[in-house]
Amino acid sequence: MRALDGLRFAAAAAVVAFHYTGRDNPGWGESVREVFPTLSRLTVYGGFAPYLFFMISGFVVLMSAWGRPVHSFVASRVGRLFPAYWVAVLLVAGVLWVVPLVPVWEDLGLHGVVLNLTMLHQAFGVGHVDGVFWTLWVELKFYALLALVGLAGFTRERVLLLCLAWPLLGALAAQTGTGLLVTLLEPNAAPFFCVGLLLHLVRREGWGTAAGLLLGFNVLLALWVCWSYYIPWSVAIAGAGVSFRALAVLLAACVGALVVATTARVADLDWRWLTTLGALTYPLYLVHEFPGWVLIHLLAPVLPAYAVLAAVTATVLAVAYAVHRFVERPLGGRLRRAVERDLGRVLDGAPRAAAAGPAVPPRPRGSTAVPRPPLPPLPARRPGVARTPDPRGARDARLPVP
Repeated sequence: MRALDGLRFAAAAAVVAFHYTGRDNPGWGESVREVFPTLSRLTVYGGFAPYLFFMISGFVVLMSAWGRPVHSFVASRVGRLFPAYWVAVLLVAGVLWVVPLVPVWEDLGLHGVVLNLTMLHQAFGVGHVDGVFWTLWVELKFYALLALVGLAGFTRERVLLLCLAWPLLGALAAQTGTGLLVTLLEPNAAPFFCVGLLLHLVRREGWGTAAGLLLGFNVLLALWVCWSYYIPWSVAIAGAGVSFRALAVLLAACVGALVVATTARVADLDWRWLTTLGALTYPLYLVHEFPGWVLIHLLAPVLPAYAVLAAVTATVLAVAYAVHRFVERPLGGRLRRAVERDLGRVLDGAPRAAAAGPAVPPRPRGSTAVPRPPLPPLPARRPGVARTPDPRGARDARLPVP
């Protein structure tokens, strides 16, 4: 689905523009509102793009998981995420070691940087090597939830139930202050994932009343997230507020673009360059933020602002292509196959071991004798026949009962 690849790259480009020109950062040495007084008013909304990623992920991940064994689905996600991520962690940590523009090493230390390689570091209270990694922790929890549903098998009814219960329980957990459930259910992201899940269901089986109502329900919840969470977040992180009306229009545009890219004739576009852009999306997202700020910091004193922006954007695109060409392509498939093979053996081995029956008892340490298998059970006793040891060594001599 090449149109979907193009939409993914557009979301990544919006994130890059947000981090370079929409939010204040240490690279420019002053507020981006001063450096880009007009452009920053538009690019400040690029911080919303991760929510478009979540919608696309809901669609694509369900598409890849439906009808697939759980171990195969897990292996595909591991092979997709980890090779480029490992390189990004090492690259960002290395750049900040040389130019400590962001105090990652001071805040995390070597052990924190190493723990970031697991992608599970936030579960241990360890911060991110790069700020953009926060979405990966959210995605991992979505994958785990989808894998649990996959154990029972994907059906229309189960997906519909998931898209009702998940965001609703997450919202209730947030209102009651249940910290563990909030962490697991991600109420600020759940409705966006569910929009993608429902649109994949629509693509598979067509529109229906339940799917349409649940889609509207999740869009309304997404609007609530924009009002209650995203607007305060923008003030705190970007240094500038955003309009709720503009966010509502942006959300509608994102949902509409996803509908067009997956269900209309646009979904059948055969423009291969869109697939190339889609392949660059993930590595570009991973490597652009902190290394880009360092490049801005080095170039801003000697070049005009827009020249710096062009040079830094071209550089991170080149790095993203190198990561895709020399890391993802050769290693992603190998890692996926290895995980799928080994995880499949683990899952298949347990039932086989249970069905194999009792094992032969182990040989005593130091003994050279081969252990003998257990003797078969004796025949059932017949009336009038008693068993007694045979003095001649016969095992089961039988004597008449007096």
